[in-house]
Amino acid sequence: MKKLNLILIFTILLIISLTLSSAQVKGPEIRFATSWPFPFHGNAFGPGAIGGAWWFAYEPFSYYIPATGEYIPRLATSWKVEGNKLIVNLRKTKWSDGTPFTAKDIECNVAFLHAMWEWPYEIAEVEVRSENTVALVLSSTHPFLIHSLLTDGAISTLAPSHVYGKFLAEAKEVASLGRRIWQLGVEGKKVPEDLKKDYEKKASSFRAKINEFSPIKERGRMPVVGTYEPVRVTQTEMVLEKNKNHWTASKNRISRVVFRRWSSNEFVWASLVAGEIDAAHPSIPKDVVDQFNLLNPNLKLKAVSDLSEFALVFNFEKPLFKDLNLRKAIAYALNRAKVRDIAAWQAKDVSDYSHGVLKSMEKTWLSTDLLKTLTNYTYNPAKAESILKEAGYTKGSDGLWRTPDGKVVAFAVSVYGPHSDWVLAAREITEQLKNFGFKVELKIIPEGMRDTIMRGGDYETAVEFGTAWWGYPHPATGYTRLYQGEVVDFTRFPAKSNFKTPWGNLSPYELTEKLQEVTSKPAEAKDYVAKLAYITNEYLPMISFLEKVLPIFYLDGKRVVGWPNPEDPRWSLAPGGIERLYVLLLSNGELRPKL
Repeated sequence: MKKLNLILIFTILLIISLTLSSAQVKGPEIRFATSWPFPFHGNAFGPGAIGGAWWFAYEPFSYYIPATGEYIPRLATSWKVEGNKLIVNLRKTKWSDGTPFTAKDIECNVAFLHAMWEWPYEIAEVEVRSENTVALVLSSTHPFLIHSLLTDGAISTLAPSHVYGKFLAEAKEVASLGRRIWQLGVEGKKVPEDLKKDYEKKASSFRAKINEFSPIKERGRMPVVGTYEPVRVTQTEMVLEKNKNHWTASKNRISRVVFRRWSSNEFVWASLVAGEIDAAHPSIPKDVVDQFNLLNPNLKLKAVSDLSEFALVFNFEKPLFKDLNLRKAIAYALNRAKVRDIAAWQAKDVSDYSHGVLKSMEKTWLSTDLLKTLTNYTYNPAKAESILKEAGYTKGSDGLWRTPDGKVVAFAVSVYGPHSDWVLAAREITEQLKNFGFKVELKIIPEGMRDTIMRGGDYETAVEFGTAWWGYPHPATGYTRLYQGEVVDFTRFPAKSNFKTPWGNLSPYELTEKLQEVTSKPAEAKDYVAKLAYITNEYLPMISFLEKVLPIFYLDGKRVVGWPNPEDPRWSLAPGGIERLYVLLLSNGELRPKL
């Protein structure tokens, strides 16, 4: 009842506070909730990028529907692989300011990706073959890379040449130096110190300059090739207007997208109930969901796997967590089923293993025989105590565990404050580990500081997304995240080191590279997945505690109608970028104003 009363209070306040702004809006609109940087700069490379406007403003070459394996062309009309080249035929379209979109925009964009993000260096060169045809010359054409290039929204439209072109020569110079260093690393060669210094100096100067650049300040707008352009941004509201030059503009019946700031899940609950937003995917306690139909009968719910797990991750730069015995003890000491029940009751239980394969996909990729060889970490505090004692840990009269050198096992569990489901999980994890005998505190990461704190290593343990198969539902996606992507950037896990396995000493980084090359060959892929699952489960770069289910709440019939039926496979596009689903439905004209 307390949660229900809170929603009612939030709803009343929300209706009062938004009545004036809502009354001033003209034309068909749809409303969502998200976050964004403020002051808004309109620069994908600047602090906070452009927040939740990303998929509305930028276009990938295509969308991929996980439920069917279908590619839906977006900025590209067609594509093919010839030798070491991905040849893409582009749509004849324009940026929102009327400037023609051409292959030169792709050339400019890739140079900026290399210079700013050191990615994707697998693109060795961009050949502009005609105004609407581009060839990406690649160092590899394995399916995982091709899929990523076709579906990643960053590849094509972040840096329009008519906006960023004045920086292009400098971007290409930095990109060339960075790729030379990367290529030497791939070849196992030593990078000359003078090359390193030259790159670091020029890259640092260039990035500082681009991070400060604001298209909004310079041009008074942020030209986009996507469906909607941000036109008004305050601390509490972001308004996007339809790009009249978009190739689907004649079908698109909604002229405006309005975002409310996602300040908390509670605010979003109230906004849904009040009818102030049309769709959102907050984690909501079961007792609150049970009341939604009473509070607003027009609210519908579609739940899909988010293709991701929540996990407790470790900072491997902290000496305490380099001890595998301690990590295994923590795995046994955690009642992960209880954490799941408290944090996300609708999520899938993963309280036995932590192997990096989604529980919903476990039977597809891991054999029963393999699972029998893996350590099962089902809640067992006695086993946790035994592991610690055998490793030389002791428990004092104060009930606290001490390391073999006599120091109290003390650490913090950090968690991003705006994600209330993460906070619930972190609180429960903290209490369980305190009860077990560790000195543990909860540390809240303020809004907007998650990336800075996690990438800066200013944490000890943290609740985070672990494995995730967003975009391409394949183990290669998850292991790339764990051993080559965001998770390893956060944890500094020694992914390039060799680990003892039944198959010999193996590197998870190298195994991931090989897995990426055979994603279209299930038998070969399963072999690499088995080895990666073994390493992940036995050496615990993270401890998974639930597979997230994405609860999509949508309001049918207040401002818009035309939501797909619950069995429509396009719902599976939502994980990893739910805005893509909204964009697809809007640009097809399916989501339309209520008459």
